[in-house]
Amino acid sequence: MKDIIKNKIWFQARLLIAASTFLTLSLASGPVRADDLAQKNAAELAEIEKAVQAFSPDPRYAHDPFILITLQEAIAAKHEQSGGIGACLVRESTGEIVTRGHNRQFSPYFRSDLHAEMDLMNRYEDRIQALRTEGNPRRVEGLVLFSSVEPCPMCLTRIINFGVAKTYYAAPDPTGGMVHKMNDLPPFWKEAAEGRIYAEADCSPALKALAARLFAHGRRNIKTKQ
Repeated sequence: MKDIIKNKIWFQARLLIAASTFLTLSLASGPVRADDLAQKNAAELAEIEKAVQAFSPDPRYAHDPFILITLQEAIAAKHEQSGGIGACLVRESTGEIVTRGHNRQFSPYFRSDLHAEMDLMNRYEDRIQALRTEGNPRRVEGLVLFSSVEPCPMCLTRIINFGVAKTYYAAPDPTGGMVHKMNDLPPFWKEAAEGRIYAEADCSPALKALAARLFAHGRRNIKTKQ
């Protein structure tokens, strides 16, 4: 029964992303004035932010508290005019939020590498620099990485190198995500990823939907900038 529910959630999330992508293309091709589009984007972001602020984690879904953090970070990214994706590192034994991060591609200046997961890992590695030892440079034991959206190829290979044993995401990305295409990784990266978990988070359908909306909203704004 649980598998049926999860499959239904998986299908619904993909439908939502497909609908969001269609809306993105429609807006891009239609005769919409820039100021009208900006107002529409601002109103949509305010609506999403209100929903995130009002959301209470559902105890039936173990990952709700952590995905909620990633959505808060995604909203922060949107307010900085970057892509709507957030991430966090969690100590599995205690539920402690160790580090938070979000997409910073357009703030304070353009950085093509600063996807949410990259920002998160940079912050963690910079923070523990003084604690590193020769025998254990990574120090990621017991940490779990959560992202609001399925990691892209760049971020997934960095996550593999980063060394965490578990990575979860809220919204799948059928066109840009790499987790569902793990078998297409070069042999070196596939071997390095063996024995680890890269999967959709056990979170509420409402959070998956909000993550997908933030992701689509971010893609619209980034398209406008190019």
